[in-house]
Amino acid sequence: MRKHYKLVILGGGTGGISTASRILSKKKDLKDDVLIIEPDDYHYFQPAWPLVGSGDEKLDSTWKPMEKVIPKGARWLQAAVKEVDPVKREVTADETLISYDFLIVALGIELNYGAIKGARESLGHNGVCTNYLYNLVEYTYESLKNTKSGNIIVTKPETKIKGGVSAENSLFTMDDFIKQQNRNVDIMFRSGREELFEVKKYNYSLISQMEGKYIDYKLNEELIEVKGEQKQAVFKNTHTGETHTIPFEMLVITPPMHGPSVLKNSGLLDEEGWVDVDKHTMMHKKYTTVFSLGDSSSLPTVKMGAAVRKQLPVLVDNLIERMSDQEPTHKYDGRTACPIATEYGELILAEFGYDRKPKETTFLNQADDKMIFYQFKKNMLPIMYWYALLKGKS
Repeated sequence: MRKHYKLVILGGGTGGISTASRILSKKKDLKDDVLIIEPDDYHYFQPAWPLVGSGDEKLDSTWKPMEKVIPKGARWLQAAVKEVDPVKREVTADETLISYDFLIVALGIELNYGAIKGARESLGHNGVCTNYLYNLVEYTYESLKNTKSGNIIVTKPETKIKGGVSAENSLFTMDDFIKQQNRNVDIMFRSGREELFEVKKYNYSLISQMEGKYIDYKLNEELIEVKGEQKQAVFKNTHTGETHTIPFEMLVITPPMHGPSVLKNSGLLDEEGWVDVDKHTMMHKKYTTVFSLGDSSSLPTVKMGAAVRKQLPVLVDNLIERMSDQEPTHKYDGRTACPIATEYGELILAEFGYDRKPKETTFLNQADDKMIFYQFKKNMLPIMYWYALLKGKS
């Protein structure tokens, strides 16, 4: 195998595959000179997993073999990144040392179930669920169908997360399921954050949804322990430090998350553990041959696939400029979109940028839940993902 490539891309997720596709379509001379390093056999469409957990989507429709999404003209090294040296411009993947001219870091985000005492060993048993692991998503729906009384608790951590509104999608659709079945179950939402949503317009809308559906929600409440056999969840108030325990029949965990730990000693991360890039150009603040986008980057927006869709063309155009020894001139404004299902068949579509002001793309009030938005998320978004975004089309 070759030991040097013009462009090396770390990660075969949404950011890695889409950027590879786009730059190969715009710069034909890079054919066979782009290397994607990714250890997994499969590529997953994870935005659908909350709906799988609520019974409105099939898990089998959310994955494809990795080899099917690697773009033509790119090479694939199936290995795990072990070390990156941006000074020498070298990447160690398993036992292979690769050098590069330019690097895109798209390693995604790491799930930290270990930050919650008892969570890892409790998952998949006693109604303890998560929609962030492929092999456990269907257990979420099985648990939902089997919950006839007691509490369903949906959690969201204080940390940054991928799929920024996954918990809310689960919460509202599960609430709808319980009401349709007329079951004596209380739906509860516990978030370690200061507010439900960071854009005022959509925050007010979600408050209205919570209160209108009589959902018991509390903020600044971080899940710190799971007692699976006793079916108890322990929460800590992030302001006072006080802890309290809530019984459950079903617990849906969104775990704390952090940036790529493999880069800890690389000099590429900021103090919070994210790849330290300029928020507009996506070029690294110190190493001008390194770019990053998506979940692993320090870009201060909600980590969503929709954000990658807007980051993608800016990063590629800036990278092409850098390959010609020019300064990057294209700017990303933080634009992202958060589709929040408020029940089966209804959805709020939050769109905004760095200024946290709505930037809606339809003539409708997107803070009001509508059937057309839900149908877009369920039926159109997967098609756009597989056949447009992963092909590098924004």
